[in-house]
Amino acid sequence: MSGFIDPTPNRPVDAVEFISFLDLSPLAELLRKFYREPYKIKHPPGAMLRLFALQKLKGHKFLSELDRELDDRAVRLLGFRYKPSYKTFWHWLNKRVGPEGLEIIHTKLMETVNQALAAQGIHMAKKVAGDATHIQAKLQDQEAAYNGHYKMRCYLVHHLICANTGLTLNWIIAPGNVDEGQFMLPMLAKAMADGFKPKVLIVDNGYAHYFNYEIPNLLGIRLLIGFRRRPKFSWRGKPKTLKLRYRKMVKAGNLSSQKLAELGMDADPSKNGLEEVVCALAIAGQHEYAGAYYRNRSLAEFRRDRKGWQSLYAPPRSFIEGSHGHQKDWLDLDNLLEKGLRKARLHAALCMLSEAAVACTRVKHGYIEALTSCAYIR
Repeated sequence: MSGFIDPTPNRPVDAVEFISFLDLSPLAELLRKFYREPYKIKHPPGAMLRLFALQKLKGHKFLSELDRELDDRAVRLLGFRYKPSYKTFWHWLNKRVGPEGLEIIHTKLMETVNQALAAQGIHMAKKVAGDATHIQAKLQDQEAAYNGHYKMRCYLVHHLICANTGLTLNWIIAPGNVDEGQFMLPMLAKAMADGFKPKVLIVDNGYAHYFNYEIPNLLGIRLLIGFRRRPKFSWRGKPKTLKLRYRKMVKAGNLSSQKLAELGMDADPSKNGLEEVVCALAIAGQHEYAGAYYRNRSLAEFRRDRKGWQSLYAPPRSFIEGSHGHQKDWLDLDNLLEKGLRKARLHAALCMLSEAAVACTRVKHGYIEALTSCAYIR
């Protein structure tokens, strides 16, 4: 489509004009599935989606603000035949699509971005980073929870980003007091189910759970989890302990002769490689031991070459923290105005949708730099 201008400091672009270039044809079939009787659609679903991406780009806290601003030009550029009523806007977002639908749409948008980048030789999410950030909740919100670190009642946004493009792959919203360690594997699993194939995963020490050490390493993903001050090796992950545990599993029947034969392993741990012993323990359900082994291995690497380890760990960690700040500054992520977990999910999904919409618009027009930048979209 001719006429597209990528916003820069010297060439800021009107948000309505920018988002009008978002090609949603790859999502046409998906968007129609949100209607029970698609033949009765009054307003183009793509236009509705552009409208809600526009809400965050324009910094409107309430849908009513956006409704008041929609003039004939904006209505036409977004793709409407005529301006829908406020009730139609509200129903489409809250009832027809909801947070679950926006999350599905985001996945499809990211698939489109990934395909467009791959066509230019750029492969997303080879290196990914995960972290959590808070969004302050209302004091009366019973579904939120107090977080001692942030010293406020809040929800936490746990999300996984591509550490090269900064694009959010997926996210989970939870009350502020829920242990973040349980969310790393679901986010990683979803990213892989969506077609991404990470080779490196970087997260902070809040995710230092034995399952989180075990599973990525067994999948062949290099895992870097930050260490607290003066970390110590775990006795469970030491070779002598692992071999002793292996013998116990064989003796207890958890690793039967048939299972060992299927694995091509010997009942004597000394006749197997250490990695094989660890995999067998994982199969036998000894996840704490397998996780401890991979943590010890990472810690040994950290002590052997601290600068090298930090050079891999620090940039993605800075990148995801910058991503939090960007989403709060430009997409209003930290400004939750309604109560309840579902509303928090809807609010976060709108922010992530806008980010993905901006990236999709850029990459479809040949731009591959600063895919998440909203600073010059006015």
